[in-house]
Amino acid sequence: MQKIFLSLFIFPFFFGFSQDDSQKYREDQIYFSVYYNSLGGDLDNFKENKFSSSFNLGFIRDIPLSKSRKFALGIGLGYGLNSFNNNLKLLSNNQNSYSLLSNRAMPKKNIFNFSEIQIPIEIRWRNSSPTSYKFWRIYAGLKYSKVLKSSFKHESSIENYILQSYPINKDQLGLTLNIGFNTWNIGLYKSLRPFFNKKISSLPLELEQFKLGLVFYIL
Repeated sequence: MQKIFLSLFIFPFFFGFSQDDSQKYREDQIYFSVYYNSLGGDLDNFKENKFSSSFNLGFIRDIPLSKSRKFALGIGLGYGLNSFNNNLKLLSNNQNSYSLLSNRAMPKKNIFNFSEIQIPIEIRWRNSSPTSYKFWRIYAGLKYSKVLKSSFKHESSIENYILQSYPINKDQLGLTLNIGFNTWNIGLYKSLRPFFNKKISSLPLELEQFKLGLVFYIL
């Protein structure tokens, strides 16, 4: 884990932050985002409960593609922590099988957690200038994520257990769209791949990640 954080902070300095020439400025190279997490899909009786979250931090190398520097390509590296609260319970004796809990049987905890390394690629447009930090931006692209560690935790009056490395799809890929002005930016993420490992047919492969939240950029 220490190597991951070290990489995140060395990465920006490897490329360099220097912007001595004001006409060759770059924008929005460090990001922090907070999302509401959801699993969408056509699974009967599947319900989400409580607040599911995603926290992300990373660096994106801004590569201007036009002389005005308002049109650019962004390629980056980030780290994310995710949680999903719902009524899908992985069985303690077989994590490749599941049951859907009713409202009456909802436990104290029934949560999926995972951490990931992220590689975002963005096409970027903004009406920025070398002297203004307040501008509109529209960034659209793809984000590849490699799951590092995952766990499922269930706590109820009947049983308590934790499953490490549940059968999540470890190679996630999704569409991203970030739109905003100045500090406040709305971020959207729509997965293109199932949440669970598609090789395990006993799990609901129709479930996919959707995220809505706020994105903050620095430098």
